[in-house]
Amino acid sequence: MATQVAELDLSSAASACALWRRNRTTLVHDLDAGRTRVRGMPAHMKIELTNFCNLACPMCPHPQMQRAVGTMRESLFRKIIDESAPYLEFAYLHHLGESLVVRRIGEFIRYGRSRGVAMGLSTNATFLDAQKSRLLLESGLDFLVISLDAASAETYQRIRVGGDFATTLANTQRFFALKESIANHTTVVVQMIVMEGNRHEIDDFAKTWQGHVMIKEVRDWAGQVPLSIRSPQRVEKLPPCRMPWTEITVLWDGTVVPCANHFEKLNVLGDLRTQSLVDVWNGSRMQEMRRVHLQDEVARIPVCATCSRHAMEGQDFIAVDQLTQRLRSYVRSDLTPRPGLS
Repeated sequence: MATQVAELDLSSAASACALWRRNRTTLVHDLDAGRTRVRGMPAHMKIELTNFCNLACPMCPHPQMQRAVGTMRESLFRKIIDESAPYLEFAYLHHLGESLVVRRIGEFIRYGRSRGVAMGLSTNATFLDAQKSRLLLESGLDFLVISLDAASAETYQRIRVGGDFATTLANTQRFFALKESIANHTTVVVQMIVMEGNRHEIDDFAKTWQGHVMIKEVRDWAGQVPLSIRSPQRVEKLPPCRMPWTEITVLWDGTVVPCANHFEKLNVLGDLRTQSLVDVWNGSRMQEMRRVHLQDEVARIPVCATCSRHAMEGQDFIAVDQLTQRLRSYVRSDLTPRPGLS
């Protein structure tokens, strides 16, 4: 009987992978063909469980955010997952907040996993106590990013404003110890977002978290966060951004925005409290968003106008599933800061 169950599970996994690959292929072909009404469904989502955060980091737009603070209802989350499956491959359960403040986060993760969606999360580790650590490891979480950004208390206090270095350090160390004692498949990286204030600590950070290090370039959220870096210069002609054809970001109240650069309700595509995912994904607003990208008319679109865009690498997108895309980007041995939204 055990062998039969294993065979069924393998068959189901193979079917899911084949379905995902067909969906990714369709999305690439729809972009290549210039279709504004696409035949595929989102392969990736950011689902914001809450936009509450207890820190005020200089590289994050949270301190300037104007929209109301709240937490996603579990019923809305289940609706999003139900309407996304079986095509949705991977979901990040965070956007502009600290998701570990959500009391039933383990249930969110378990439900997404039960529908075949790989679950990822990023945390500042301030709430990563023993109970939450065990909950994440036992829930089936696939991928966890712990954002510390410093190797010393002095640097941490300048970057992770409102946090306590000793507490987050102890929380992270305890998490790794628990991970060794609990059956789990969670891949974990400890992240440093590199900027002028912490660049000198890259080597010490890497030594501390050897084997789990992610060094990431700071980003300016498409020009919305003032940083001591220069955004790419606008060139005469840019290819369409892949994101309107591959993914969406859902805010805690069900509002749908195009991508992870949107921290306010700009370029709103729909509302999943009152609309279905299918209606939003191929609705008039989304089709117009795709059209302006295809025709390089984004100069009049907030956020998109100041973004360098993310081009589609078709063959790679088709060949590699969305969880693996994230893991190979984050789980790296070199210390060269990598760019990217997530």
